[in-house]
Amino acid sequence: MYGNNNNLFGIGMIAMLLTSIYTAILASLLMKTKERVDYIYHKERSK
Repeated sequence: MYGNNNNLFGIGMIAMLLTSIYTAILASLLMKTKERVDYIYHKERSK
């Protein structure tokens, strides 16, 4: 019983870790895309 609970805790920790890494990657990709869009947008407007 205790071993199973410990295993679930481990899976939960791994899931949390993967989720936070995934979120960080997505956030950085979004920021890069936003910067690119802003750059193109301002380049077009300045013409």
